[in-house]
Amino acid sequence: MEYFVYHFQVFLLIMMRMSAMIVIAPFYSSAVIPMRLKALLSFLIALVIFPIIASHGYKITGNMGIYYLMVLREVVIGLYIGFLVSVMFASFQLAGQLFSVQMGFGINEVLDPLGQVSVPLIGQLQNLIGLLIFLAIGGHHFLIEALYRSYELAPLVSADKAVMGQLFKYLMYTFSGMFIVAIKIALPIVGVLFLISVSMGVLAKAAPQMNIMMMGFPFSIVVAFGLLIITAPLVVRIMQVSLERTFTFVVKVLHHWPG
Repeated sequence: MEYFVYHFQVFLLIMMRMSAMIVIAPFYSSAVIPMRLKALLSFLIALVIFPIIASHGYKITGNMGIYYLMVLREVVIGLYIGFLVSVMFASFQLAGQLFSVQMGFGINEVLDPLGQVSVPLIGQLQNLIGLLIFLAIGGHHFLIEALYRSYELAPLVSADKAVMGQLFKYLMYTFSGMFIVAIKIALPIVGVLFLISVSMGVLAKAAPQMNIMMMGFPFSIVVAFGLLIITAPLVVRIMQVSLERTFTFVVKVLHHWPG
């Protein structure tokens, strides 16, 4: 007990980094999970890894102002690690947004419980599939492991220009990967629906007395859902590979942590 009291400041720093990661990371940040349960989970995980971190030594200052800055630093690192993974889930929603408009489902939106934003119904479906894959490959375990390893590989962060430039460069790579994954998922459906739209336009010119474009909406929806069923294994594979590459990228970021 005396050991815990003596190192309580270290425990608080660990808990702040864990809490910040849980607030933004996929699955953990879901509004379905009560805030009390999230706080309890942060406390229990911090309690488990606290003896290991404390035994390696953690420099604590007696100045409260500097300690507040240390708490802020822990929050920034936790948010950064969780955000790198959560960006990939935005690519799944973006892919659904790309072909929902093409198939006429752009107006049909639902509330995403993870991001607390309105997304098309197909985008929500893609997001749920991605979340199931995330849990199946152990992504929720990886986040905890990555945060633990961050104390060895990324113990510090500063406001130095070079350090912030490196962190923003990693974010740029993550955002570019988000658009690439979204295009890979949506390209087959968007391409076929585009060809259908062009064909309907040609038929409308050939037979102007018929409302070909209005007749084409149900046809586009049927074809789009058929393509969703046919390409489902490919989409699942793309999501799995993209999440695994994201995990590898996070580990690479921790190994090359600036400063």
